[in-house]
Amino acid sequence: MRVKSNRSLPGFTLIELLVSMSLIAVLIALLLPAVQQTREAARRMSCLNHMRQLGLAVHSHVDVQDRFPASGYLSLDSSGDVQPFFNWAVAILPYIEQNPIANQWDFSEPSLSTENTKLSETVIPLFTCPSDITLGGRGDLSYAVNGGFAWTSTVGGAADCPIVFPSRSPIDLNGNGVICSLAASADGSPSDRDLLLKTGVCFLESWKVKGTSRHHRFSTISDGLSHTLLFAENVRLGYDPNNLQRSWSFADPLATSFFIPSQVCQGDSCTPGNVSLGKANGAPHGINYGTNLAEGEAPWPSSFHQGGVNVVFTDGRATFLSENINGHVYYSMVTSQGLSLPAHLKDTEASPTQ
Repeated sequence: MRVKSNRSLPGFTLIELLVSMSLIAVLIALLLPAVQQTREAARRMSCLNHMRQLGLAVHSHVDVQDRFPASGYLSLDSSGDVQPFFNWAVAILPYIEQNPIANQWDFSEPSLSTENTKLSETVIPLFTCPSDITLGGRGDLSYAVNGGFAWTSTVGGAADCPIVFPSRSPIDLNGNGVICSLAASADGSPSDRDLLLKTGVCFLESWKVKGTSRHHRFSTISDGLSHTLLFAENVRLGYDPNNLQRSWSFADPLATSFFIPSQVCQGDSCTPGNVSLGKANGAPHGINYGTNLAEGEAPWPSSFHQGGVNVVFTDGRATFLSENINGHVYYSMVTSQGLSLPAHLKDTEASPTQ
């Protein structure tokens, strides 16, 4: 005969259940930041690897073409109007296994032509950083080349005048009071145009027409390949929901390059006493100060990594650069021929190793 037991089966009381749930919630709260940090570390490393491959692609371009690519190429369309044709990203397509796009690209037409626009909408993972939350799923770009101090434009009939950002005004790099002279000889030697070459690596150039030709080779990076920046992250490039013309192929200097801000030379005049190299990095135009600005309005290195940006030097070395780097040191990394700049534009500190 089986005897019935009145003992209750073991279980959780309501209080025990609530305590257990609270402990689980605390554990999740403690683990979640660690998981997020691990994921971001993986994204940052993937981003760095992308940049390293782009650096190698530029090296291949230099080996074949005996020069660095232009940041962007401008030319005349069939109506004789100046148009953006293509930029550094298009120039290196054959060296990043994108021959199908490179072979279809019409170099006789602007990037805004129907066929080139379709090609430009292609998402190329190597051009994007996984941490870039501004990606739009078409024509994305997360990286910029080193444009030095400025790009050039025609001002008052004078061609090839160095223009700086954010003032968008001509700059007197040699500090002699002469800007945008019609005759190059009127600006003395070295002229503003001469000095521009010494401040960066890749520049805006003319394509298949007479105009601006300004570029470097390995041998002309006199500050040393390991001391001069080639690429930096910039999350405000490529696809722009408010300007569908922008893509990774767009030859606009604000969509292809990063620059030293014009605040370095007070009043856009680099006369002795007007130059503050320390302002090359810092509020409001330094590293990571452009993350919340509009696309194409922040040509300074920026990323969504905490504390800095990924960069690649012209020797192909990729590393992480602190957003708090000293302005003088950062300036020396940007300039490609800093040692041959005028005294007031030279960096007084030793070139860093990273």
